[in-house]
Parts: sequence; structure tokens; C-alpha cells
Amino acid sequence: MSRVLAKTSGSGFCLAEKFFRRLSQNVGRASEVAMRNSTSSAMQDNFKSFSTKNIPHHERLEYWEAHNAEALIGLDIRPLHAQALVAQQHNRESPTTRLAKVRGSSQLIERSPEMIRKHPTESVALFFCTQGDSFYSDENGSHILQAGQMLACDADTTFVRGFGVGVSEMVMTVHMDAFLKISGGKSLKQAEKFIFGHATDHRPPSAAARQIAQWVDQALAVSDQECINTTDTHLTLLEMLFQSSGNDSGQLYEQAQHFMNRHLEDPDFRRADIANLLHMSERQVARLFAANDTSFSRELLSKRIRAAEHLLTTELHTPIADIAGRCGFGSTAHFSRTFREMVGYSPSEARIHIS
Repeated sequence: MSRVLAKTSGSGFCLAEKFFRRLSQNVGRASEVAMRNSTSSAMQDNFKSFSTKNIPHHERLEYWEAHNAEALIGLDIRPLHAQALVAQQHNRESPTTRLAKVRGSSQLIERSPEMIRKHPTESVALFFCTQGDSFYSDENGSHILQAGQMLACDADTTFVRGFGVGVSEMVMTVHMDAFLKISGGKSLKQAEKFIFGHATDHRPPSAAARQIAQWVDQALAVSDQECINTTDTHLTLLEMLFQSSGNDSGQLYEQAQHFMNRHLEDPDFRRADIANLLHMSERQVARLFAANDTSFSRELLSKRIRAAEHLLTTELHTPIADIAGRCGFGSTAHFSRTFREMVGYSPSEARIHIS
């Protein structure tokens, strides 16, 4: 594997000639029809499934490459071991995305210039590693992808990927036009890594990446009717991921917390107000809080209740109505009801507990 990585960094990106066994002809229309009619492939509405199980060993690679080219991304594929290729894939397609859950034996894959010309995707690809590890290498460098990590790249960029202990991942491609809209017009000039699950280095996952992975998993599992109301969910989550990540996002979130603390007493403080203070749109504010696993209203209410709980136990003689007003509640009744719902007991009982 190290030799492969070393060669990918050389000029010309000629791994195809040195490592891959080419098929004599690209899979023709007849092969595609045969694959769709095979007992190893099934399609219903926008779902499609493929398995090498009932395909003769000597034909599996050809069918596996053809299925990937038709349903996901066109690739040159080379098994890493002498054993027969074993692979399966479950796909779902929409006007802007292609989704896949992929399992398979050890293999080396290449998105070569020739394959890009034959099967252009005009898409961004997201690879979610669910088990084991793999490597990704292109002209800009190499990445090791471990379980719980996701890599995003331009699917029409030449790259090589290797799976030493087998493939276990989810894949999502997003049409480039849709991606440019949600990324503010910024293309992916080089591959980016995100954490969506439990990483081995214990770094916290990106909330947006985790939610995208959950959405992909769910979209591949539910029926078309069950998923019809979530057709725009993935675009919103991708917008959160690519526009609300990095140090700028963290600084904005800290500023948002600061402004909320300063306006706790104002019962009319709204998301529009903090948007003006941060020089953002309300939609951007919503994405900022969603990227931190919360919402503006939920975070503000939580802050108000925590502040009230502190005042109740440190200012024992201050009337509850005054504390409610100082924490931004319009009425004592609303404050008492909300406090009980969130804390588990009433404001009066909070003072009994401290006594």
C-alpha cells in the first residue's frame, strides 16, 4: 500500500498503467441490460441493488465496474487478492444526489482521466467510512480514512482509493450545480475530511456531518413515500457543513452566546435581532446553531432557565416574579411552567431544596 501511495504523488498520475488490469472493451449496452435483468441486480422506483453473488467469478469485475458507472461513479477496479471479487451495493437516486451503501472485498479503485471522460459525474462525492480504514490519494496529497470519518472531493478529479481489508462505506454524490449554490459558489479544490462518528483520536464529530450520515443511512432504508418530505434535508445539512465549519463558525457562535447573555432580560429578543447583531441572515443564524446541535430558541430558553435557577438559589428573598422578569419571561405563570418542565420541579421547590 505504501508503494501505491508513493506512486500517486508522482507526476502524470500513471497508476492506471502500472497497477490496474484493464478490460478489453468498455461494458456495452448489452451488458448493462443483462445486468439489470440478472437475479443479482434489482431495481424499484429510484432504488437499485446489486450483488456479485450469482455472477460467475470471471465476470464479476466487469459487472461491478458497469454497475458503479451507471449507478454511482465510473471507476477502474482491481481486486487486491487472488480470491474472487465479492461486492454488493444498494443505491438510491434523486435529481440532485446519488446515494449508496457499499460492501465488498479488498480492492484498489481509480478515477482515471479516461474514466472521467467516459463517465463524467459533474458532482461532489462524500465517502463515509463505516468500518475498517482506507486511503485516498490525488495530486494534492494522501489521506487515511478511518471509521467515523468522511472525505469530500470533486468526483471528476483523478484519484486512487485502496481498501486493504474490504470496503464498508456509504457514498453520497451531489450535483455540482446544487453544491455550488449551497457552498456560496466555492468549489472543492482539494479533498476535505470531516468526522461524523466516533473517531479513534477522540475528536468530536461535526454535527452537520453526523446528521448527513444519518440522513443517507435512513434514505437508503425507507420507502419512497416515507422519505418524500425530506427531499431538501440533505441540501440544508450540506449547507451547514460547508458554510458553517471552521474557526470563523466557532467565533460567530461565541459572539452569538455573548449577545444572548446580554439580552436575557429582553422578552422580545428574537432570532432576527441576533442576526442583525452578527450581520447575518436569519437562515445563516439557524444553520450556525444547528451546526452546534441546538437552535436559537432552545439555547436562549436554556440560558434563561439556568440564570433563573442561579438567582433562585443565591437571592433567596427576591420575589419569583422579579426573577422571572430579569430572565426574560413575560409572566410568572409562563416562567413557573417552563421551569418545571425543564428542571423537574417548581421555582419555589428550588428554594426549598437549597434550604
